[in-house]
Amino acid sequence: MSEQLPGHVDDPVMSHSESVDIDAPPQKVWEMVTALDRYGEWSNENTGGYWRKGPDGVPGTGQVGDMFVGINRLDDEEWKAPVEIIRRVENEDFAFVTGGLEHNIVLWRYQLTPNGAGTTLTETWTLRKLSPRMVEFGQKELDYRAGNARAGIRATLAAMKAAVEA
Repeated sequence: MSEQLPGHVDDPVMSHSESVDIDAPPQKVWEMVTALDRYGEWSNENTGGYWRKGPDGVPGTGQVGDMFVGINRLDDEEWKAPVEIIRRVENEDFAFVTGGLEHNIVLWRYQLTPNGAGTTLTETWTLRKLSPRMVEFGQKELDYRAGNARAGIRATLAAMKAAVEA
């Protein structure tokens, strides 16, 4: 049985995973996976973002509990999405949830598995619960989000692979 992540839901709405083999050791891939402020270089939707300051006034760095605000753009629409880091196992597993654990909408997870001299990188998108917009627009919105997640995962994994192997 796999370990449950914070905010676990017994019956997620939907989920999708894809993997890519990268000719680089996990440590090198890890540097990219945990650099949320650089995702604009790899994502078809995210254009970057910034770490929120914690209670001590210091910006986060990607540790569990840190909050990041992603700036996203798709077609003519731009929006910000806060995420909270919920898992960090060095060179192995990194996960964050959209809306933070307070709203617990989407889990994004990156798992790194050594593969010879390289790494298999798996990205998973799990819709944990519906946002108000998803409730308002129903199945059409869910289909759109799922399709966008699949396209985004493919684009992000391919771009990360190309960048780390360059």
